[in-house]
Amino acid sequence: MKFQTINPNRAIEDYLETIYELSLKNSKVKVSNIAQALQITKASVSQMLNKLAKGKYILYTKYKPIQLTEIGIKIGQEIHHKHQVLENFFDILSIPKEIQLKDIHGIEHYLSTTTLTQIEKLNTKLSNLNIKIDAN
Repeated sequence: MKFQTINPNRAIEDYLETIYELSLKNSKVKVSNIAQALQITKASVSQMLNKLAKGKYILYTKYKPIQLTEIGIKIGQEIHHKHQVLENFFDILSIPKEIQLKDIHGIEHYLSTTTLTQIEKLNTKLSNLNIKIDAN
């Protein structure tokens, strides 16, 4: 069975997804933005950013905006896309948002491309048929 060729650990993926999402809103992503989004300390963020820079996922200089490299963008987009597909699916299932977030963050890192593609197809078919599962 073949899995994704790009498979950094969950923490790296979480950071790359967060940086990617922040960069969509503001081109100048800072340590404080990431710390606020992840609800952790700036010191913890700085430590991980050094690790991401060593892994060539980001360009990082202290006190300067963080930039994703090509591979960082690719992974950030991939995790962001998985998150969106799962969120759409969970909306169809009428799962409350607070439960969705917890479940999605647990699933998105392990979802194969094949499974994701099939969920996307199902989302499209159910949406086209205007089908939503009642929560009760």
